[in-house]
Amino acid sequence: MEDREAGLQDRLSDLPDYIIHEILCFLEINQAIRTSVLSERWKNLWASVPDLNFNSKSFTEQTFPKFLRRVMSKREDCNVRRLDMFAHLPIRLSSMEGLINYAVAHQVEDFRFVSDDVQPVSLPACGSLKTLFLSRCKFGDLLTSFGFGFVNLTSLDLYVCWFCYSENDFGDPFASCRNLRRLCLRYCRFPSLKRLKITGFQLVSLEIQGFGYGDRGLQEGCAVEIFAPNLLSFVYKFSKPVDFCGLHFPSLDYVEVHVWQHGTDEATDHDKRRASLFLMSMFEGFGNAQSVKLYCETIQVLDLVDGLLEQQPSPFKRLKKVDVQCNRESFKVPAHVTNYLLAGTIGQELHLEVPT
Repeated sequence: MEDREAGLQDRLSDLPDYIIHEILCFLEINQAIRTSVLSERWKNLWASVPDLNFNSKSFTEQTFPKFLRRVMSKREDCNVRRLDMFAHLPIRLSSMEGLINYAVAHQVEDFRFVSDDVQPVSLPACGSLKTLFLSRCKFGDLLTSFGFGFVNLTSLDLYVCWFCYSENDFGDPFASCRNLRRLCLRYCRFPSLKRLKITGFQLVSLEIQGFGYGDRGLQEGCAVEIFAPNLLSFVYKFSKPVDFCGLHFPSLDYVEVHVWQHGTDEATDHDKRRASLFLMSMFEGFGNAQSVKLYCETIQVLDLVDGLLEQQPSPFKRLKKVDVQCNRESFKVPAHVTNYLLAGTIGQELHLEVPT
């Protein structure tokens, strides 16, 4: 048995460095470091792995910064393909900045930061970055910091992130990401803006979740404008109606909208009318869509005010498919809502989906 195990160990150790590096990339960096005791062959292999996976779960607030410094000081001077940070405890700003600066200096391509608490983050310029995922981050004044100026970034995911603009009514935080093709904003906050613009000349996919006024990310009255001439897919889910003052989607193919208006029984006529008009204004930006998916709550917001929808022409010009998803069998789409959605097309039908 011992001879057999020794033979297997020798065969693994005889693998080329790049294959062993790929194996070590599946481990957290502290686990990869432990492999250095296997043999002289493995002693320094961890120091040149292209992917760094940090997880603070097995550390304390005092020991984790020391561990970060040790890894950065002992690692060989080679590029970082991917860096993952899972922070289960508060991370010192100096430690976070040191890690980000290290990754930028070593040409990181894929950066992922997941935190249990809201973490202040400063993002330096990084021309190598292509994929970025950030959760629970708070960005300082984007007028004085570089913000999201990643010229080669193609995919950006932000979850519960705060955008702080001081003494400014207007924000366009992604305009410098000239090659961004995919953007996902989930439960992000823009508390001080009166006008938010999302500019994406190369965007083909945009998803926004958990949007709305008040406690849902925007200050009351904030208008949202999106300029994305190459956008193919737009998803707006788990959100409330807001003032989309301008949607420029000439290439749009697929749309998914799930909005609702809480407390409709107690809502004033003014609030109901505003919610319906906001949603209809949003739909006007979807004129070129061919496939639309809606939810029964969206239909209810469209139909909050008697007689209002009948006055509106259908926004769709080349629609081929409309699916409405509902969680109850008794729901029916009113005839005037169907007419509003399909009046601009010929021979199309609305399909009601009830999950079993």
